[in-house]
Amino acid sequence: MQDRPDAVNLLETIQDLLIKDIMPAVKENDFLSYRALVSWNMLGVVAREFKLGEKYLNLELERLSKYLGEEKPNISLTYLEKMKLGEQLNKNLVEKIRKEKSDDTNKEVWELVKQSLKEKLEITNPRFSLD
Repeated sequence: MQDRPDAVNLLETIQDLLIKDIMPAVKENDFLSYRALVSWNMLGVVAREFKLGEKYLNLELERLSKYLGEEKPNISLTYLEKMKLGEQLNKNLVEKIRKEKSDDTNKEVWELVKQSLKEKLEITNPRFSLD
């Protein structure tokens, strides 16, 4: 790992280049403008994933494990292993919701899902709010 610039700094620098230099140069070309804007947005998602992804994933794994009555997740897992575990725990949650025929009146499930969604949106689209 390097000290400076880190991955987030690099991504933000590329975002800055796209918005300040590339976008004005391609503003007359709708196709290129759109692609530059999408690229700028994707770089932001990746930067926020670097900053917040593992923190929020750990919180989600903790919540899901607790609700499902499963063993507390191993914090020494790699990020990719945690992502796979998160996928499996979410599948288990879906099965439990279907089996118990839970709906939005089940406050515990609703709050669990809502909190996970808020955290995911903070990474993918921080301007969106569930409040």
